[in-house]
Amino acid sequence: MGKVTIEDISRHTGLSRGTVSRALNNKPDISAQTKQRVLDACQDLRYVPSHAARALATGRRYAIAVVVDDFRSAFAAAYVRGVVTRAARERYAVHVAEFAADPQAALEALCTLANERVDGVLLGAPLPPDVMAQLRTALEARPMVACDAGAGSTCDTFGPDYVEAGRLIGHHVLRDGATDVLYVHQAQTPEAGQRLAGFHEVCREKHVDADRATLALKPGDGLAAVPARLGALRAIVADDDFLAVDLMLLALAAGRHPGRDIAIAGQGNEALGARLTPGLTTVDFCGEEIGRRAIETALQRITKTRQDAPQQTLVPPVLVVRESTRLS
Repeated sequence: MGKVTIEDISRHTGLSRGTVSRALNNKPDISAQTKQRVLDACQDLRYVPSHAARALATGRRYAIAVVVDDFRSAFAAAYVRGVVTRAARERYAVHVAEFAADPQAALEALCTLANERVDGVLLGAPLPPDVMAQLRTALEARPMVACDAGAGSTCDTFGPDYVEAGRLIGHHVLRDGATDVLYVHQAQTPEAGQRLAGFHEVCREKHVDADRATLALKPGDGLAAVPARLGALRAIVADDDFLAVDLMLLALAAGRHPGRDIAIAGQGNEALGARLTPGLTTVDFCGEEIGRRAIETALQRITKTRQDAPQQTLVPPVLVVRESTRLS
């Protein structure tokens, strides 16, 4: 059999050519049963749709751009995975740009994509206001979905509930009446500040002095102030997993053993945490779910199946308990 066409799918299913075309292009006026019937026929006949034909028929590019800050971060990798997995089901191409490594080059690439080659942009990281403005201009009326509320009210946002992340880790280390806990706050970002605020909420709830339980490091500060407090601590929380690893090493050097006589936890669910001994307790910001929900919303905006006002959504994080906080 030669190259399979829509006409072949039509004959195989007994549906009209127009119905097959609308099903393949995921039009809302086609029932789920009919769409599945067409998809099954495509699989049976090994039909491979023409990207050019789809684009010509719908006026869409069937591609979307994704921006992340750093490919090495767990959240960025999970966010892209969520986007790519969902995009594959709609036969969408995904262009990914890393902003932190070379912001100017990333911006130029994004503006080129937005002008010519994509149906929308997904922001998996906060961007400066001037960059946001340039992207909006390049996209014109095409949708943008961001991951932080700083994007304003002109686009949908799906982002981690960082305050809840601080609450989760706070409840975990302050359980069973514990009060001798230290939260080491280092990252100078709004997101880190929100995580600290969540931890402080739990401190107040547990009648723990939040100021005494917090060590706020300024840029350039080391961890020299930590060893003097180690002897009296039951647990240490870091505002990210990499800092937590430094604190684990510091504790070991001082004769304290994470997971045995001191609990240490981080935030971010970076890959290294699961590979340590003991494994690092952390908070997963659920980047994969956020990426999936972001592209689903973008596709709804692209196809006009959703035309309500932009929504701002916080996605709950998940506590990942490992051996570093299971005191023996």
